[in-house]
Amino acid sequence: MNIAFWLLVFRDTLNIIWLASALFFGGVIEPFLWKTSLFERFNQPINQELFGANKRWRGLISLPLTHAVSVFFLQWVERQLGVVSDGGFILFSDFNWWEYGLLVGLVFNLAELPNSYLKRRLGIPPGDESNPWFFFVDHADSTYGTLLLWYFYFNFPLHLVLTGFVVAPLLFMAATLVRKRLGLK
Repeated sequence: MNIAFWLLVFRDTLNIIWLASALFFGGVIEPFLWKTSLFERFNQPINQELFGANKRWRGLISLPLTHAVSVFFLQWVERQLGVVSDGGFILFSDFNWWEYGLLVGLVFNLAELPNSYLKRRLGIPPGDESNPWFFFVDHADSTYGTLLLWYFYFNFPLHLVLTGFVVAPLLFMAATLVRKRLGLK
């Protein structure tokens, strides 16, 4: 493999980190919404029998909203820094913040449901992170769903999506550990 390949992987990784930052910020804001009276009514399992007690309506509603707000804020940051799209880096300013924010936030959460369904059928308890494989799969499902959305809906390049299949779950696992340390998960 030549240097051009590794430079492409590096650029794709930077793109993924930048794009994942909105999900991270949305995930940090989300628990504060859950504590409001408005979101109390959505603190119900989607279907406890199918997906377990941890998959709640509030997450399907709150992450799309907080992700959209994060995208809006990061578009503002891009404008303040004078960053312009050069074709190599993907910017939030390349998208409608509302469409991108809602879709990515929703798909990120929806992509967890098949994994949750399978784990309930196999008798694996909700939130079980005792096994490193379970921890990885719990973080790969959302990121893989998002990568598929990026490719098929937002027309992201295939090389970025393929890089994301390795990089994105690792970033999400790191973000989860940070959120736990901050007491937000």
